[in-house]
Amino acid sequence: MNSRQIESWALRVIDCVKSGQPNEDFLVELKREWIQEYKAARRIAGHANAARGENILWLIGVDEEKGVDCVIGANAADIASWYPTVESFFNELAPRMIPLNIPVDNKTVVALLFETDRAPFVVKNQAYGSPGGGSVELEVPWRENTSIRSARRSDLIRLLAPLELLPEIEILGHIELTATIAGKDVLGNPYPDELRLNSELYIVPKSRERVIIPFHLCRVEFEISGIPTFESNWISLNPAGGISIGRMTKPGSLTIESTAHEIIIDGSGKISLQATAQRPSLPEDAKNCDIRISIYLLPTGANRPVVLTKTLPYPIEKLPS
Repeated sequence: MNSRQIESWALRVIDCVKSGQPNEDFLVELKREWIQEYKAARRIAGHANAARGENILWLIGVDEEKGVDCVIGANAADIASWYPTVESFFNELAPRMIPLNIPVDNKTVVALLFETDRAPFVVKNQAYGSPGGGSVELEVPWRENTSIRSARRSDLIRLLAPLELLPEIEILGHIELTATIAGKDVLGNPYPDELRLNSELYIVPKSRERVIIPFHLCRVEFEISGIPTFESNWISLNPAGGISIGRMTKPGSLTIESTAHEIIIDGSGKISLQATAQRPSLPEDAKNCDIRISIYLLPTGANRPVVLTKTLPYPIEKLPS
């Protein structure tokens, strides 16, 4: 993952916290300040073991409880002495870390990306060898929800099984949101109050295994300040359309195809997403607010979805065409 992708991920998380939404990304940990090194080593190890090969992201200088004022900032220079000490509490190997300083609201948030593909990670018992320290020298920590405990046998079985790697998916430049007013189209078909989303995505599988994303395992959530979140009632994914160059027509993709029920990905490529949602009754002032869009795409066999977020202005309403 490059610096731009790390910064984009961090800013999406911070935007979510500012809007009052809890951090529901299992791969992200938010810390107000640098924490004590041994405690950090155990938490990082537990987080990395439970991630099963996915990168994890720590943000130092973000207080989740402060909402719009969540960015506290952190001293970026502290990492020079902090992480070497954290590493010393690992047995044999610590996760590779990529630090990145991110300016937000005239403060600095320190993003720490940890690569977890070399799990399991084991930490030393700080009390071992001291009076009353017990006989346990090493521990395999495991993160469950937001707490850290010792791994159970079932956790180790999951950890040692082949890694489930979610594909990387990003929103490309083209994303369009339209709002229709209830009425009838030119053919006399009735339309409800509705939001329609059209977006272009780019997907990169992380292995050679085929990726299948069933539409019934996908959804789009719409958040507008002051009203309950509502979600899509229809969603479809398709390979990007082809283009014509002179007398030649080039296909949109050689690695992606779709049916009426799922999209099938055998390699990297561009896909288009369409979704509709029946719009609830909105007060007029809500139509001057931004809409936060969260796209959830769950491949078969995965235990969590890929989540993409985007904030757009509320669109101008129009009659269906």
